Amino acid sequence: MSAISPDDVRRFILDHLAQQLRMQGRSMPEDIPDDYDLMLSGLIDSLDLLELMTVLAEHCGGEIDFEAINPDQMTILGPLSRYVAEEAARS
Repeated sequence: MSAISPDDVRRFILDHLAQQLRMQGRSMPEDIPDDYDLMLSGLIDSLDLLELMTVLAEHCGGEIDFEAINPDQMTILGPLSRYVAEEAARS
């Protein structure tokens, strides 16, 4: 598989969340910055985060060691995107 960039991961996360929100009758905010905290903003909850981790690992085609990411960064879009891209490059 070719390398996945942080921008690819970011797009995937936002597309996935937009689809989930549509199914709940909610809409995605416009222009989400990299420092956007998905959980503190109320966009996702802890169950949504677990699902997101699962679909990210599937999308990247391998194991992603989410235990190694700083917990304070796990729900922030930019750091999460960069971490997943780095982990995908290792697998």
